[in-house]
Amino acid sequence: MAIGSAVDLQREPRWHRRPDVRRGEILDSAVLAFGQKGYKRTTLADVAARSGVSAGTICHYFGSKAALFEEVIAERLMPSIEIEEANPSKHPGPLWNLLEQLLRRFWERAWQPGTLDLLQVVKVESAEFPDSGRLLCQQLGDRWRKLYGTIIQAGIKSGEFRPLDLNVAARTISYAVIGVAEKVSTFGSYDQQMPEREVMWEAVRDMVSRFVLAKPARAANKEKAK
Repeated sequence: MAIGSAVDLQREPRWHRRPDVRRGEILDSAVLAFGQKGYKRTTLADVAARSGVSAGTICHYFGSKAALFEEVIAERLMPSIEIEEANPSKHPGPLWNLLEQLLRRFWERAWQPGTLDLLQVVKVESAEFPDSGRLLCQQLGDRWRKLYGTIIQAGIKSGEFRPLDLNVAARTISYAVIGVAEKVSTFGSYDQQMPEREVMWEAVRDMVSRFVLAKPARAANKEKAK
């Protein structure tokens, strides 16, 4: 897109924008609204106020709060796992490199505006979701754990990873990454001793490597140096 057209788009009133642009803006606003207030307390009026449209416009695009929430999960959280599921078959190198890169991308996505808050809502408020929304969230978690398990299983088979219970290992890794990110986000604003985000990522990576590798990286490096 040319620079001029991008500027024109920013100046153009929201109600004059293309339907696909307007729909995307509503979804972005819904991520923030659901993340901040939770599913139960969020109203279509809250989303409308954030996106600069009327509640009727949101109903026109999505029909109901339940349908809007399902679209948020399907279009803002699901695409990342769909992309990642295609990567293992294309990776020719060590399985640790694949797992590390996957976790790094997962960490980076978690910091996109509203994502950590939305994940917290999914964790705490799932009983309040419509059945279809709860099913989507369950499928999302199941697919991430299956992907971690697939990589870990391949690493065990090759001897690169130590023997692990796949279900336990996949959950431990997933919870570790999300949990640390949540704590950094939640406490970082007032905990003056909270390390920088990148430092915490390095700690998570080191922890996971020690957990899965048959021969931890540091030990392997020492042997090479002898």
